Amino acid sequence: MHFEQIDRIEYEKNILFEVIFQARFPEIMKISREEPADFQDIIRKEGFPETGSNFQNLPQDMPEEFKKILTFDKEFYFFSEEGDWQVSLTRNFIALSCKGNYLNYQDFRGRLKKFLEIFNKVYEPTYFSRIGLRYRNIVNEDILPLNEKSVKDCIPVYIFPELKQPIAEDLKTLEKITQLDDGNIKANVTHTLTQVTGKFRQEQINNKKSYLIDIDCFSENKIKGIDNALAKCDEFKNNEWNIFQWSITDTLREAMGAKRN
Repeated sequence: MHFEQIDRIEYEKNILFEVIFQARFPEIMKISREEPADFQDIIRKEGFPETGSNFQNLPQDMPEEFKKILTFDKEFYFFSEEGDWQVSLTRNFIALSCKGNYLNYQDFRGRLKKFLEIFNKVYEPTYFSRIGLRYRNIVNEDILPLNEKSVKDCIPVYIFPELKQPIAEDLKTLEKITQLDDGNIKANVTHTLTQVTGKFRQEQINNKKSYLIDIDCFSENKIKGIDNALAKCDEFKNNEWNIFQWSITDTLREAMGAKRN
């Protein structure tokens, strides 16, 4: 993609609150018709002892007997003991997500490789029909001290030019959705400035003006083999890094602080 290539560095403080990898594959019916016991036996030994499941796209209060008749879209969850890592499995996708203890991409990639290998061993998918890697970031004064700057100072002018206009004082929410496609990788990028309430990582945010950066890179081409899927994931990460850098200002970079060797 035609973004400036920025050298990679690690920050002392990161603003990530969720990272998600998802791979879709041609439907494997036995995942929804049978409990994934073999998969669970292996994955619990890799630090995912907690499990759960639900039926997708149906009312939560619908009787279980009706759910089983109407759908086979059952989703199984496997959680780390702390609850910050999750593997999700359905008849047509597998996903790995982190909502807390994210160290860096290499750590995430290592975990991802392991779980894709387990999935491949148990279910032997023919190919992946779509894979994606999504990074979600949040900036506010509770998440990151801004040294007497405001959240607005973290946003480049070209993202929300309205902030430099007189109407800025009246704006409650701004959102910009950008769709990108360079013929190899697609990306949906959403920038939002709004009041936020909820739990992000370990922080409970209450009605705080926040800047959210949501970057979702994906490919809808057929990909065979784990190595090829991981190589494509590496491409996603490189593009997401450049998009992230395009989405922030030096004010935010200084607040996050580059790690010193």
